Amino acid sequence: MNLLAELRRRNVIRMAGLYLVGAWLATQVAGTVLPIFGAPDWMARAVVILLAIGFIPTLVISWVFELTPQGLRREDELSERRSTYSGVDRRARRSDASADEKVASAQTARRLDRTIIVVLLVALVYFAVDKFFLATQFGAATKAEVTQASSSNRDLIAVLPFRNRSAATGDEYFVEGIHDDLLTQLSKVAGFKVISRTSMMHYVDSKLSIPEIAQELGAAVVLEGAVQRSGDQVRVNVQLIDGNTDVHLWAEIYDRALNTETLFEIQADIAKAIANAMKLVLSSAEASTLANGSTHNLQAYEAFLQGKLLAALDRATPERMQSAIQQFDRAIALDPQFADAWSRKVRAQLTSYWYGFSDVSSRDAAIVSMEQARRLAPEAMETWLAQAYIYYWGSRDYDSAEATLARVLERAPELAEAWYARGLVARRDGRFDDCVKALRRSLELDPLNTDIMLEVANTLLSLGRDEEAAPIYKRLAELGQDVNMFSAESELMRGNVEAAWAAVKGPNEFFASLPFQIAIASRDPQRIQRALSLELWPQALRQVPDYPETYAMAEAEGLLAMGRAKEGKQRLAEIKARLDKLDKPYPGGWSSSGGYFYFPCQLPGLMADLAGVRAAENDYLENAPKDAWADSSRRAALAVAFARAGDAERALHHLDVVVQMVGPFAYASLSVMPGFDSLREEPRFKAMKTAYERWKAERKQAAEDT
Repeated sequence: MNLLAELRRRNVIRMAGLYLVGAWLATQVAGTVLPIFGAPDWMARAVVILLAIGFIPTLVISWVFELTPQGLRREDELSERRSTYSGVDRRARRSDASADEKVASAQTARRLDRTIIVVLLVALVYFAVDKFFLATQFGAATKAEVTQASSSNRDLIAVLPFRNRSAATGDEYFVEGIHDDLLTQLSKVAGFKVISRTSMMHYVDSKLSIPEIAQELGAAVVLEGAVQRSGDQVRVNVQLIDGNTDVHLWAEIYDRALNTETLFEIQADIAKAIANAMKLVLSSAEASTLANGSTHNLQAYEAFLQGKLLAALDRATPERMQSAIQQFDRAIALDPQFADAWSRKVRAQLTSYWYGFSDVSSRDAAIVSMEQARRLAPEAMETWLAQAYIYYWGSRDYDSAEATLARVLERAPELAEAWYARGLVARRDGRFDDCVKALRRSLELDPLNTDIMLEVANTLLSLGRDEEAAPIYKRLAELGQDVNMFSAESELMRGNVEAAWAAVKGPNEFFASLPFQIAIASRDPQRIQRALSLELWPQALRQVPDYPETYAMAEAEGLLAMGRAKEGKQRLAEIKARLDKLDKPYPGGWSSSGGYFYFPCQLPGLMADLAGVRAAENDYLENAPKDAWADSSRRAALAVAFARAGDAERALHHLDVVVQMVGPFAYASLSVMPGFDSLREEPRFKAMKTAYERWKAERKQAAEDT
C-alpha cells in the first residue's frame, strides 16, 4: 500500500497512462501515414518496437524525477532540501515545506491529467478523421484525378501481391489467399483485363518502381496494398496508381471486423474504384455479386483460399492436389452451401485424374461434386468453369466444353483462365490454329505465366513451327525456367537422337519413360540399361494408378532390343498373365496423352500377336475418346504394333493418318522409332521421308528469305 501511495505521489501511474495513450496514437498515425508515402513495412514495426522499449525507461524517469515549476528535479534532492531544518524553526519550516510539497504535487498531477485528456481528445479526433474525413477525401480524389489518368492505350490492370503486415507469420497464406481471390473476382468483371496471379507473383518484393512494373506488363493502372490481421480485426490498405504517370488515383484504409462481409465489401469497393479509374461501368449485378460473396463463414472462406492456392496447376503434385481437396472438403463441411468450394473441388479432383495422380475414381467423384455445384449455383461462373472441365477432362466432349467456355467469355471476355482452357480444348479437338490463338490471348492477360508459355511453345514445336516457338523458349529461360526448345523431348521430336540423349540430365517426373524412349531409339544396350535403372527411372515413377505396367512393358521391350529375346518374352508373358486376371486390364484405355504410358495395342504388338493387335485396333476405333492432340501418339503406337505383328499395309495406313494430322514434320520422330525398321524400304515410307525433306528445305529457304 505504501508503494502504491508513493507511485501515486510521484505521478508514475499517471505517466504510464499518458505514455500508453500517446503510444497508441503514434502507432495508429504511423500505420496510416507511412504506407501513403511508400515507406517499407519495417518502419511501422520499428515504431511499435521503439515505443515498447521506451515504456520502462519512462516509468523509471518519472520515479526518479519530479516535475516542478522550475522544471525536472531529482526526487532525492527535493527530499534532502525538505529535511535540512532544525529546532522550532525547523518544525515550522517542515510544516510549510510539506504544504508546499502537497501543492506542487497536486499541480503536477493536474498538469498530467490535462495532458492525458488532451491526448485522448487528439486520438478521438484522429479516429474520426481516419474513418470518415480521409475516406471521403480519397474518394473525392479518385473522381478528380481519374480524368488525369494515363492516356496510354494499355488497358490491363495489375494487382501487386499484397504485403503481410500481421505479426504472425502464419497469416501469410491468408494475405496471399486474399490477393488471389481478389484477382479471381476482378477477372470476372466484364470490361476488366486483369493480369493473373501467376504473373503478378513475379513481383513479390520487387525493387522496380510502379511505372517500371506497368511498362513490363503493359498495365494502365497498378493496385498495391497490405493486409494486417489482428485477432478478430483486419486492416487493409490499398491504393490505385496510374501506371504511366505514377499518380495516385485512389486510396483507402479499411479498419473493420474480420468477417466475410467485410472482405467482400472491400473487393466490391476496389472494383468500383478501378472501374472509375478505367472509365468503365460496373453493372449492378457485378457489384452485388462482389459484395455478397460466396460464403458467410470466415473459417470456410479461409479453407477455400488455402485450397485454391494448393490447387494451382503450375505447381501441381499429388500431395498438393490431395491437400487442396482436403481444404475444399473442410470448407464444405463448415458451409455445405458453399457452391464455389464445390466447383473448385471438382477441378482439383479432375486434375488428380488427368495428371495421373489418381485413377478414374477421382473423375467419378468430380462428377458427383459437380452435381452439388450445379444445384447450389447453376449460373455462377465458377460452376460454368468447373462444368467446362468436366466436359473437357471428364468426358472429352469438346463441343460442350467449347460452348460452356463461350458462355464464360461472353460474361467475362478477359478471363485468362477461360482463354487458357479454350486453347487446350481446341487442341484436343484438332483445331490447332485456334488453340495457338486462344493460348496467346490468355498469355496477353497473364504475360509471365510460364505454364501458358510452355503450352504455346510446345504446341508450335509439335507442329514444326520452330521459328515461332524459339522466342517463347528464350523468354522462359529468362524467367528462370529450365526448359528450352532443344530439350530431350524436343530433340527426340525432331529425330535428333544423339542430341536428345545428351540433353537427358536425370529422371523426368512428368514423362518418366522419356529417357528409355530415347535410349531405345539409339539402339545402344548400355543406354537402354541406364534408362531402366533407378538413376533415370526411380521407383516412385514406375507406376501410376491407370497404367500399372508402364515400367514392366519398357523393361520387356528393352530386353528384346538388347538381343535378350528369351528374357523379354518371359517378361511379356508375365505382364499378359497379370492383365488377364483383371476385370479391366487397361484402366487408362486410350486416354494417355502423348504416349507417356502405354496403349492396349502395345503388348500384343511386342508379342507379335496380330489378332491381338487387330482387336486393339477395333477397340480404338469404337471406344477411344476423341483426342486429336493424343491421336498422333495413338496412331503411331498402332502402326508400330502392326509393323511388329507383320501387317505392313495396316501400319502404313496409320502412319499416313499421322502425317495428315500433323504434317510432314511428323516423319522426324517416326523415322527413329525401332518399331518401323521393317518398313524402311516400303515406297510409302520412303515417300514420307521425301515429303519431310522437301518441307524442311522450304522452311529453311523461307527463313533465309526473311
